[in-house]
Amino acid sequence: MTRSSKVLSALVENKPGTLFRVVHLVRLMRLNIEGLTLGVSSGGKECRMTMTLNGDDAAVEHVAKQLMKVIDILEAHTYGPEEVTSRELALVKINTDKISVAEIQRNSGCRIVDSSQHSVVAEIVGSVKQIDEFVDRLGVNVLDIARTGAAALPKESALR
Repeated sequence: MTRSSKVLSALVENKPGTLFRVVHLVRLMRLNIEGLTLGVSSGGKECRMTMTLNGDDAAVEHVAKQLMKVIDILEAHTYGPEEVTSRELALVKINTDKISVAEIQRNSGCRIVDSSQHSVVAEIVGSVKQIDEFVDRLGVNVLDIARTGAAALPKESALR
């Protein structure tokens, strides 16, 4: 059995209770949700749900198959990290008493979206790895962080 991160992408009807049913099924399979994004598409009739799951590959595949039996689910597919193009957004509140704004921005690709006397809020968009590295470089200067979870679409080679 191989345990790894997999991306579960589902197109669902935009109805009350759909998110609960999906998350409940994942919970029943004892999989850990590392990230979850949900956005309305198709003029509000549908939602694209993207979950990053950590668990047994067979269990993740089983969840996708079981989701297809749920009436509000239009499609569900699993992908390995290399089969998708994904991005995550993070807002990071940084203490500027010991680090300059110029130092924060150097080689990070972040954008300062708010500032006060002792802190700034930086927005960074990138892969999970890029965001983790940005946060690690800042170390103890990070006061708070909010992350969206990965939004992902399959690469053409991964389409089934």
